[in-house]
Amino acid sequence: EWAQVAGALHELAGAGDVTFTELAVPTLGELRRTLMRDTFHVLHYMGHGGFDSERGGVLIFTDRAGRGVPVTSGDLGVLLHDHVSLRLAVLNACEAGRTDPTDPFAGVADTLVRRGVPAVVAMQFEVSDDAAVEFAPALYGALAAGWPIDAAVAEARKAMYTVSSLEWATPVLHLRAE
Repeated sequence: EWAQVAGALHELAGAGDVTFTELAVPTLGELRRTLMRDTFHVLHYMGHGGFDSERGGVLIFTDRAGRGVPVTSGDLGVLLHDHVSLRLAVLNACEAGRTDPTDPFAGVADTLVRRGVPAVVAMQFEVSDDAAVEFAPALYGALAAGWPIDAAVAEARKAMYTVSSLEWATPVLHLRAE
């Protein structure tokens, strides 16, 4: 997925208009330190996510020993809420866009929007690797072509449809309006 995203943005990267920063160790602390050092407009998470009634939405980061650690939407929201340059979070992980009928704001995407991230694209259900890998470069390719975020998500859904006629509706877009 990482290589395909970079490929979709290679012209912009070649012109110096886009740069990528990959976390060497994907811990919550490393994310905090990285965000503190520079200006970022997009946060792209590729990994595992989940949802349960007690914690709500979680993304799996690692601890210092390399073991998977669930990070709640609230914990991630604390890190991102005052990162004013951030314009978009793409959460290419299962159930990162899921909500709960008893608490419609328990999901990761919902929480990040409520914490001030202007736009969040996330998967509301489980998503296969094939569909997730097809989605990301199509999304960024459409954004690089100047499409607005809603049209880019629609185009990326079409790309997913080509590999999975069931999963095309999995990505959701959450927007924050003043």
